[in-house]
Amino acid sequence: MPKRQPPASKIDYHTEPPPDISPRWLFTALALALAAAALCGYAALCLLFYQGQWQLLFHPSRAITATPASAGLAWEEIHFDVTDAGLPQLDGWWIPADPGSKYVTATVLYLHDARGSLSGCVPTLATLHSTGVNVFAFDYRGFGRSAGSHPTERLAADDSIAAWTYLTDTRHISPRNIIVFGDGVGATFAARLAAQFAPAGAILEDPNPPARQILLSDARARILPLWLLQNEHLDPSGDLASSRIPRLFLDRHGDSTRTRALFEASAYPKQYFDLRALPDTGPDSAFTATLTRFYDDVLH
Repeated sequence: MPKRQPPASKIDYHTEPPPDISPRWLFTALALALAAAALCGYAALCLLFYQGQWQLLFHPSRAITATPASAGLAWEEIHFDVTDAGLPQLDGWWIPADPGSKYVTATVLYLHDARGSLSGCVPTLATLHSTGVNVFAFDYRGFGRSAGSHPTERLAADDSIAAWTYLTDTRHISPRNIIVFGDGVGATFAARLAAQFAPAGAILEDPNPPARQILLSDARARILPLWLLQNEHLDPSGDLASSRIPRLFLDRHGDSTRTRALFEASAYPKQYFDLRALPDTGPDSAFTATLTRFYDDVLH
């Protein structure tokens, strides 16, 4: 008869003891895991910075709390830059010059700074209107009632071109009767329009510092490879050096260092005024007097 096998529970299994794990191996594995986690975290930070650096440069508001009517001005709300679907992307204000004013055929295209919305520009727009010109101002995408989720330099530059096109193609205003006026970041886009389309002149008030300087003021940006990640520049130096359009540089509120440096680097013809150093005999009198002198120089 065949021999019966003992029950499985009684089989004696002999196994080798588990090998010892070297502390050095454990330390190396932990270090590699931490390095991989740090690299992933750094890559995520780079991606977030690349996509969100506009937030360090633009500070838009959707609120419209004042209009030209708040300053007692006649005005028209303009919806322009229509998409293929027939939807306007940009919202602007047309403030006509008073009939019979000296510069009734001239128009100032106003490009506002990177903060707030058109509501914050009403006092400046009223002052520009008081000089006797037509005024056209608008909100970049991401500001006020204009479309778009948020602004960027590229989008705002395209919006500035759309505003220029509205004036020249829809309202049929001659470029020699248009003066582009840029405040802060708007000075970058005014310089670009002047280089591209040759208006009668360009006015740059308190030009913004270049984007790199603003970005580096944030501690997080100083640990990142800006040369690889930076996609916002906001520096009009190249356009100012190449264009021969008459330009007026104004120091009105900010630090004069930036305005003066751009003035020195700009090609002729050019003028510079530090309005803070001039006596003020009334509301914005030095400002308006400087503007009208410039109008007389460039409008023919």
